[in-house]
Amino acid sequence: MKFKNIAFLSTFSIYLKDKRKTLFLCFSIFFIIVFMLLSFSVIDSSPKSWDLLVSQELQEDPTALLDTLMKSFSWLGTVYVAAIMVIAFSIIFFVFKYIREGFFVLSCLLSGGVSYVLKTLIDRPRPTTDFVRIVEETHYQSFPSGHVLFYTAFFGTLMVIAISSSILKLYMKIIISIICAVMIVLGAVSRIYLGAHWFTDVIGGFIVGVLFVMLTGSIYLRSKKKQIQ
Repeated sequence: MKFKNIAFLSTFSIYLKDKRKTLFLCFSIFFIIVFMLLSFSVIDSSPKSWDLLVSQELQEDPTALLDTLMKSFSWLGTVYVAAIMVIAFSIIFFVFKYIREGFFVLSCLLSGGVSYVLKTLIDRPRPTTDFVRIVEETHYQSFPSGHVLFYTAFFGTLMVIAISSSILKLYMKIIISIICAVMIVLGAVSRIYLGAHWFTDVIGGFIVGVLFVMLTGSIYLRSKKKQIQ
């Protein structure tokens, strides 16, 4: 029975490798279509029913401690802090001779430009005090969430590096992946709780972040595979 399972996993692995490009293309098209539909749905600027519902649920029981915690998670996504995080991690990889990983992390800086262009094109206003409690004043347009886009790109990049690593043990890969996933979720929650974004802004930021990691990650993995060969 054990040998049958191993044979099945081996066959399934070969199948996935053969279908990898097709799967990549399908997922890319799917996320692009979902983002475009979401963009068209928010272009009239008015908050949707699910936007209001999620904001009301997250802001239902505010406390001073929760305000501080959410501001702390949100602070990591501010422009200067995000840039410092990216550069610091890149330098660490470069110092230890992980050049590909360093450039992979450094590519996260491009997510800021992507966010700015999309925000300008879609031009959705931020939530107002008419609908939500504004804990943190923000500027620029609302859709997609630049914070969530960065969190997804940055922590998603770290996840790809960890999972594809031949040095890290399985339990370390799992721990790093869980921490990164939690940071993405908390970053998204903090933006809604603080009244800086609508739920649809956060989903939009996450989708673009995933597409960003899919693109840069595929380049990184391809270059890594060529190095091994």
